[in-house]
Amino acid sequence: MSENTPQDPYEPNAGGATPPPSDGPTPPPSGPVQPPAYGGASQPPAYGGPAVPYGTQPSGPFQVGEALRFAWDRFKGNWLFWVLFVLLMIVVFGIFNGSTIAEYSDRVNDAADSQTSSGVGMGMGIWTGVGFGSGSLGLIGFLILSVLSALGINAGLREVSGEKATWGNLFKVSSYGKIILTALLLLVANVIGACLCGLGSIALAIFAPFTYHHVVDKGLGAWTALASSFRLVGKNFGAVFLLELALLGINILGSIPCGLGLFITAPLSIVAMAFAFRRITGGPVAAGPVAA
Repeated sequence: MSENTPQDPYEPNAGGATPPPSDGPTPPPSGPVQPPAYGGASQPPAYGGPAVPYGTQPSGPFQVGEALRFAWDRFKGNWLFWVLFVLLMIVVFGIFNGSTIAEYSDRVNDAADSQTSSGVGMGMGIWTGVGFGSGSLGLIGFLILSVLSALGINAGLREVSGEKATWGNLFKVSSYGKIILTALLLLVANVIGACLCGLGSIALAIFAPFTYHHVVDKGLGAWTALASSFRLVGKNFGAVFLLELALLGINILGSIPCGLGLFITAPLSIVAMAFAFRRITGGPVAAGPVAA
């Protein structure tokens, strides 16, 4: 008679009874969890932040007083940078236009002393001499001032976003080539506009103020940026035109005391127009002034 080794009744494949359930928690079933039945208590949604980014204003129409107050708050928090930036613009303008002004004065005096030509001929001779004598230098100065203007708009857009404009981020733009091409396009457009009894130049002054904004902020090409500025102003003509008139007025007042007021009114104009651009295009706009 052979002896068989007894098997554990709970060992797998032993054919015995199944092991008793443990006292621990039952693991959740596998597979997707079914949503609660309709009418039950709903769970709070996961936090995803407000609909508008924190610290920004909603996009939409703006008021002139709102834009000016915003620009003043940003200027107060970063006034030294803006005063030095305006001073840089004045110095560059003086370097590239000082000889032209002196040459113009000399030719006026020479023409008055000679008295050999009519008034029309004298005027043509003055402007022709200045144009040929300083055309290349004047074009270079125009391009440099145009690039500086675009960089100022870049600084204004950074202020509107809540970032403090500095000399470190002033020159951080996507493409200098697009800025130069835009400057040349605006120069040609102004020349053509001046030939149309000045009406074209007036139209550019009213409808093209956001051209560089589109180049710097949106990365558009020269022609697309100009056309986009015309469309943008056309859709928001009332608010933009009132802001342009207000900025024209404060800059005229700023130029009265020997131009010293322009150190304040020029930065206000840059930031206010950047504020208007961001509001009507839905870009980020800081909710409060920059820290001093």
